[in-house]
This record gives sequence, C-alpha cells and structure tokens, in this order.
Amino acid sequence: MQAPADPTPISTPFDFDWEQIRPDPDAVPKTGIFYDMANALLFLGVIAALSGLLAGAIAFGVGPVFGAHIISDRGKSMMWKAGLVAVIVGSATTIVSVLLAK
Repeated sequence: MQAPADPTPISTPFDFDWEQIRPDPDAVPKTGIFYDMANALLFLGVIAALSGLLAGAIAFGVGPVFGAHIISDRGKSMMWKAGLVAVIVGSATTIVSVLLAK
C-alpha cells in the first residue's frame, strides 16, 4: 500500500501573492489631475442644469404669450427636471461620500 500524498501545495514560479493587492492612492501618479477633472465635470454639470432651468423658465413664460400652451407645459417640466439635476449634481460629493463610508 502507498503512503498518502503530501497535502501541502507545491510552490511554482507563477504563484501570486493576493495579500499584496489593495487600493493605494499613493501608487497613482499625479492623483491631483483626477480631482481637477471631477471638479471640472461638476462645474459643467451645474452650468448645464442652470442653463436648462433658465431655458425652461423662458419657455414657461413665453409659451402662453404666443398661444403655445404645450411649450409652456414642456417648459414647466424642463424646469422641474433641471432643478432635480442641479440638486443631484450639486450634492454629488455628499452622495459619493455616503456610498464610500465605512
């Protein structure tokens, strides 16, 4: 009868140490550029939301003057959507910090 095989795994040159893999912000070069890009996107998002709010207000106000009540209704809807987008974009950093909280 043969002796049972040794249960310890055989080490190969292709073993990978998974314990060394972890998020490390210091390993990313020039991380400041990511913050600049995020700030720029937030700024553009707020500008786009405020532009939509202004366009909706103009359509809401001008629609009844010309007898186009559908434009007035769409302007009101645009104002609500743009206001919601402005709130979401303006609070994006708070939303992300809540999602990333430990």
